[in-house]
Amino acid sequence: MTPVNLLDLLEFLKRHLVRVLAFAFAFALAGYLLSYLVPPVYQSSASILPPDDDELTASLSMARRGIGGLPGLGKLGSYFTQADIALAILRSRSVAETLVAQYGLQKVYGEKKVEDAIRDLRANAVIKIGTDGTIGITVSDKDPKRAADLANSFLAQLDLYNQTFRSSRGKRTREFLERRVAGTDSLLRASERALADYQKRKGAVVISPEARGGVDAAVSLMAEKTRREMELELLRTYAGPGSEEVARLEGIVRELRRQIGDIPNTQVGGAELVRHVAIQQQVLTVLTSQLEEARIREVMDTPTIQVLDVARPPAHRSWPRRGLIAGVGFLIGIGIGLLVATGRLGPRLAP
Repeated sequence: MTPVNLLDLLEFLKRHLVRVLAFAFAFALAGYLLSYLVPPVYQSSASILPPDDDELTASLSMARRGIGGLPGLGKLGSYFTQADIALAILRSRSVAETLVAQYGLQKVYGEKKVEDAIRDLRANAVIKIGTDGTIGITVSDKDPKRAADLANSFLAQLDLYNQTFRSSRGKRTREFLERRVAGTDSLLRASERALADYQKRKGAVVISPEARGGVDAAVSLMAEKTRREMELELLRTYAGPGSEEVARLEGIVRELRRQIGDIPNTQVGGAELVRHVAIQQQVLTVLTSQLEEARIREVMDTPTIQVLDVARPPAHRSWPRRGLIAGVGFLIGIGIGLLVATGRLGPRLAP
């Protein structure tokens, strides 16, 4: 390979500099002028703060493992965060289809099929989780106002989905708890009548310290068992039988039942009747508290997301970037000018 002589190279550049620069500026100018023929594209962005359990899909807070009900969650493994759930909702077909219909995107994108319009919308929308945990969405569109409206509408659909899901779960929970409260109240009344009858026959019930300890232990365990059974029954409406969370709660309930079974029955001085009344009272208190929570959640219409940045129509286009296109044209022109000067491109144009 013949070594390059620096002096010859400088002499070559000196002789052909004008030609090379002419090509470079010609291509730069051509690229700059052609960029005016490219339809401008605008980008608008919106973002929300990292969601927490209470703000985003609180109905899934007990079922973080083994739930596949939302589109896109199957790839997330056995554990996912609330931000992952938000991302799956924003990227879901249902949200995209709603926005396509709302903004007439089939006509905007010139597509005959809804599926093609959804594909175009997904290609124009970048949805991702930032390093700080915030969820951002950037939409590109030829209309700056529509770009901003679409970005904000994505977040509005996320909020609507969460509110609907929260209300639906609250309704099912309320109906379930109302049945449990009614049943527990009936048991409590029956236990109280049995204790009152016993007191009429035997007089006041006196409980020894040992028996009182058994009553307190039984009350505590029974209340915890009832709470866990309720969680388990609600969880089964969202998760399949193979869910890790279902298996975990089933194990807890089995252990609580075993511990309750190990507590000896006590018939001394009507202590067993007192224990039944105390247990039903405690269980009724737990269920009533959770029933009130479910009623509040059912009618709650507060926003489920905290918007950090609202999308606004951009003042400047994001594409085409005329300076960049002109710069690329300038470099291409230099390359072509050098090829022409060396005779490698267009022999008749060679010196």
